[in-house]
This record gives sequence, structure tokens and C-alpha cells, in this order.
Amino acid sequence: MKKIFALFLFLTIGMFALAQQSYQDVVYLKNGSIIRGTIIEQVPNVSLKIETADKSVMFYKMDEIEKITKEPVLNANTKSASSSGVKPGYCGILNIGYGFGIGESSKGINSLNFDFINGFQLFPYFSVGLGTGVKVWFNKDVTDKPILIPAFVDLRGHFLNGNISPYLGIDIGYCWEVSPITQGLGLLFSPTLGVSFKVGEMLRINLGTGYSMIRVSEADETANMWNFNFGFSF
Repeated sequence: MKKIFALFLFLTIGMFALAQQSYQDVVYLKNGSIIRGTIIEQVPNVSLKIETADKSVMFYKMDEIEKITKEPVLNANTKSASSSGVKPGYCGILNIGYGFGIGESSKGINSLNFDFINGFQLFPYFSVGLGTGVKVWFNKDVTDKPILIPAFVDLRGHFLNGNISPYLGIDIGYCWEVSPITQGLGLLFSPTLGVSFKVGEMLRINLGTGYSMIRVSEADETANMWNFNFGFSF
């Protein structure tokens, strides 16, 4: 019985300490100032003293105070999670997608796409990177499947700096064929419009759709695709 009581007391003290660490006193003044810290002395209806995080002690009369509340502690992680969904720095992007041929020149052609991008988030709203990957074309009239290797510049802009944000991506580059049946390839241009969801401190899920154009130079034709993409940013 004593052991159970001691365990209960230990857990209670631990939970109480955790609660104290997670919340702080917040004093709202009538002049618009907000003071965060720990109230160390209070005379009802007269005055109070509050100690801030830098150990400064502030004294206020009650007629200067609008209200007093308990609020979660605002640390660096909290601010980051609440105000910044996209952070500056390295940005890796992995995309998996499927494209459907559109137009007479691409009728019956589908494409399975894998892309990897090494990029850098220059600002919360804009990133630039270099990408490559594999594209496998499926044509119902052809048994063999052309395999293409793209190399491109990825330009990506987020419309909001938050946990959920629409984005616009533009890939510009070139495609090379690694199978012997395609009549030469050329310019790649692919804009994508999508939505990005933050699911972890350094991880986002991207859902997008868009158009891609690959110029078949020797045949003097253009392959046009409508793509649907699922990917991760990290």
C-alpha cells in the first residue's frame, strides 16, 4: 500500500511539474503590452509582481491590468510549428506520378513517372532545385516500353507560409531516351499546381496535377501529358 501511495505521489508531482513547465502566466496591460512569465507575488485588487524568462521582475498596479491568463509557453519550436510551414534550407522532393496522353500526337500513350529533386528553400515562399528521375511510357499499340531519363530545373513557389499551402511548380529541362525505339527526345516543360501538407517537423506531403510537354525532336512532334502526382518534401 505504501509503495502504491508513493508511486501515486511521484506521478502526481511529475504531472504537476510538467504542467508548470508547459504553461506560463500572461499579464495583459491596458496600454496594449503583454508580459509573459511567472507571477511571484500578488496582492488582491492592489498589485502584482511577475518574473519574465530573462529573470527581470516587473511590478504593476491592478488598475493598469486588463486581464491575467495562463497560456502555453512560447518557445522556438512552438513558434516554428505555428507560423512557419516551409523553412529555408535544403529541400529534397520525391515525386511519383502517372500521366495520360492528350491530343492527337499523344493519344494512347501513358507515363509512369519517378522524380527526385535536390533543392534549396531560398525563402518560405520559393525554392529552386535540380531534378532527375525515370519516365516509363506505355503505348497500347507498341509492345516495348520507352524509358526516359529527364534532367531539369525545378522552380517551386508556395502561396502561403503555413502548414497547408497551395503551390505552383515549374520543371524545365531535357529528356534522354535509354531504350532503342524512341525517335529522339528533347525539351521538357512541366507546370504543376498542387497543395502541400505539413505532417512532421521536416516532412510535407504534396498532391498535384499539371501538364507536361516533351519534344520528340527527330519526329518533329510533341508528346503532351496530363499528370497526377503524389510526393514528399523533406
